[in-house]
Amino acid sequence: MKSILKYSTQDGHKRSLINLYVLHSLHREPKTGYDLLKEIEELTKGVWVPSKGTIYPMLRQLEEQGIIVPQETGARAKTIYALTENGETALTEMKERRHQSHENVQIIRNIHTEIFGEGRASLAENVWEIWDYIRDHSHDKQKRAQEILMQCKDDLRELGEEGETVE
Repeated sequence: MKSILKYSTQDGHKRSLINLYVLHSLHREPKTGYDLLKEIEELTKGVWVPSKGTIYPMLRQLEEQGIIVPQETGARAKTIYALTENGETALTEMKERRHQSHENVQIIRNIHTEIFGEGRASLAENVWEIWDYIRDHSHDKQKRAQEILMQCKDDLRELGEEGETVE
């Protein structure tokens, strides 16, 4: 069974979205578990923050797998984690399989549309869907899609110049 919030490496190892984000974040710079919690809280605008009971066991598991390594102990005995070479490889492999992310988002969007109806689709959702249609096409088809989008942009600009406003 496919999990819509899990991502696979080439060898079939599954990683959760939060796991993938931790690797991504540690790729940018080494951090403590607390730093990761605060970063996720900021990223989600406080809507979702993993508990300490989620993040610290995950960090221990990643360490046991050789994906991250405690780099140093900072002030107040806080462990600072860094990505290992194996961690960099795992992150690169998952990013190369980013089509999984697009497929997962489409599944979530389909469920959302089923519940709330197509009429509620936002402009951003429609743009995402357009991207999803053209992302895997050949260079020539992407070039043609670019031409279509430029024409659409011009049409929308003209529409805005007609002087109508939304009340």
